[in-house]
Amino acid sequence: MSHEHSHAHGHSHAHAHPHGGGPPSAARALLVSLVLNGAFLVIEGAIGLYTGSLALLSDAAHMLSDVGALALALGATLLASRPTLPSRTFGLRRVEVVGGFVNALTLLAACAYIGWEAISRLREGPPPVEGGLVLIVGAIGLAINLGSAWMLARADRGNLNIRAALAHMLADALGSLGAMVAAVLLMYGYNGADPIVSLFIAGLVLWGTWGLLRDTAAILLQFPPRGLRVEPLRQQLAALDGVESVHDLHVWTLDGRSAILSVHLVSAPGLDPHELRRSALQLLADEHGVKHATVQIESASGPPCELERCSTGGL
Repeated sequence: MSHEHSHAHGHSHAHAHPHGGGPPSAARALLVSLVLNGAFLVIEGAIGLYTGSLALLSDAAHMLSDVGALALALGATLLASRPTLPSRTFGLRRVEVVGGFVNALTLLAACAYIGWEAISRLREGPPPVEGGLVLIVGAIGLAINLGSAWMLARADRGNLNIRAALAHMLADALGSLGAMVAAVLLMYGYNGADPIVSLFIAGLVLWGTWGLLRDTAAILLQFPPRGLRVEPLRQQLAALDGVESVHDLHVWTLDGRSAILSVHLVSAPGLDPHELRRSALQLLADEHGVKHATVQIESASGPPCELERCSTGGL
């Protein structure tokens, strides 16, 4: 059967493109937080190398993930307003996903190094570390993390980029607090606190990084967005009046949030394809939040419907 499919793209597409970018307050909060955390990252890393403190170095690795998250959030806010082009029909929506995937791989390597070094120090006896300097740096980091979190919380709590960046800031505040605890124990002569706390902080980084790696890899592999169950969706489409079978169902996402779907529905003889398509699009939007869908109708018997007769144009 030579199929001439009618393409119903649901032209009321809600692509989740924040046209015009995020609100200025969100962009400013992200930019200020990025500058502060980026500057402190360099300082903390340098002092961590100077003092030999693994706690500072592991917290710097954690802050690296935060700086990356802030940069991606800011970049997504700015790039989302860029118009689509014939050569980039989806725009630049996947920039933050690719950046997050690369960032996650880098952080996994950093966690492995910190864990290896911490265990080696515990086996061989940790070297003395200047606790006073570690305490000062940890306190400054905690202040920057909490200040950045306060700005982000006031900017736009409904913005998913802001919410993700806020979560990173609060997690890094915990890392800075851990470095301060290690510093106090170092000042009392317990040198083992530094590698032990560094293992704890590296564990926090690993926990957050694994989730980031899993989610970005799933998007790059064209998996459906998390929370969208494909089999119930297929069953609901098959249960629509007039649908005899469902095939070539594909669901993917560009950013992990907005789903994109294409499907072929085989209709009973004599059924109005326009009405069936409307019902399918309504189901997808209302029950599953899928507002970017291509629904193709095939007739179970008789000649395939012609595009001129089946296309709904601005539906």
